Amino acid sequence: LVETDSPFLAPVPFRGSVTRNAPAFVVETAKVLAGLKEIPFQGLAEATTGNFAAFFGFEKTARGC
Repeated sequence: LVETDSPFLAPVPFRGSVTRNAPAFVVETAKVLAGLKEIPFQGLAEATTGNFAAFFGFEKTARGC
């Protein structure tokens, strides 16, 4: 799973332009994680979507959760 608990530190393209971090910005955190792990963003997105589905008991479909 990917999340952030940093309410006052928005990720880099939003840092300085907004006063608070928001859940919608978590994709920027995921992009950085994919780069650090040296894997494609799509691979990280699929893995974290699968983790979400397994953890919360959702059945993963072809269109996502």
